[in-house]
Amino acid sequence: MPSPELSPIVVERVLWGLAPLLGVAALVLSVWVARNRGVVGTVEVQVARRRAVRIALVASYAVAAAVLLAFARELPRVPLGLDLALGFYVLWLSPGFQDSKFGSSGVQRGWHARRFGELEEWRLTGDHLRWKLFGVWISSDLPKERHAAVREKLVALVPDRESPFSQ
Repeated sequence: MPSPELSPIVVERVLWGLAPLLGVAALVLSVWVARNRGVVGTVEVQVARRRAVRIALVASYAVAAAVLLAFARELPRVPLGLDLALGFYVLWLSPGFQDSKFGSSGVQRGWHARRFGELEEWRLTGDHLRWKLFGVWISSDLPKERHAAVREKLVALVPDRESPFSQ
């Protein structure tokens, strides 16, 4: 049975239909990232795990987009380019799930950030500030030599939320 071919008009409509969806995703992500920046404040300690994987993913996307634009001449250029650009922006801006930030006013792990005063519970162990997010312990990297100053700050802000299991 021969495979049905999509008409050029259907392909163009699909590509134009993706643009507003990707635009909304880019807008929501931009607001999310800006909010997290405001919550964390000036970043003092940042660890980006799996950096090589992320770079490979972004590079692969860019190469695939370039090949698609160069060789798929029958596809409409404007909506295809717009979709690829918005997709690249979303991929580039998205935080890694294991990325960690410790800032002047809060912490972030992956997509989620909290001000120090919003931490459900916290403890300093090893090279981390561990904190609860939705009832689950997660961590932000923090060198042990910074623990005393951070403990002082957290005890001043939320003394009743230090975990009884702190060292």
